[in-house]
Amino acid sequence: MSIRTRLPALVALATLALATPVLAQDAPAVPADANKALWCATAFTMVEPQARQAGDTVAADNFLKYSKALTTTSQDGLKKAGFTDDQVTATTAKYKDTVNKQLTPGGAPDFTVVDCTALVDPAAAAAIQATSGAPAAAPADGTAAPAAGTAPAAPAADATTPATPAK
Repeated sequence: MSIRTRLPALVALATLALATPVLAQDAPAVPADANKALWCATAFTMVEPQARQAGDTVAADNFLKYSKALTTTSQDGLKKAGFTDDQVTATTAKYKDTVNKQLTPGGAPDFTVVDCTALVDPAAAAAIQATSGAPAAAPADGTAAPAAGTAPAAPAADATTPATPAK
């Protein structure tokens, strides 16, 4: 390689080395509310086709509605925290991998179906909790969760299937 070809190559490498930290900036920390919403949106997205395949269209429809609502909530939360569109996309992909591993046999999910349902349909979450004996989820508004065994304020029509989220 002659000096004529080395110099432009060195300049290009130096420019790339200086630009790399800018290109590889880490995303800001995921806020707790966006973390939960994104995790739950991802989980609902993954279980919706399974419920539909099993013939439980009511649950599948609810999971689809919940995932759409929580996807919007999580993306808004990430953007509010300073995430770029590319960082939102990368974070969403990371959650898909994480949630998939957690929902497989032997995995340890970060949140329960009651926790996730409570974000979009507190009455359905309370009904699920009451019928399953699962631990109560803390409501999104920070108030105390209903005690185990107490009747929900407005139970879903079918307590085993989450109700349609309020608009």
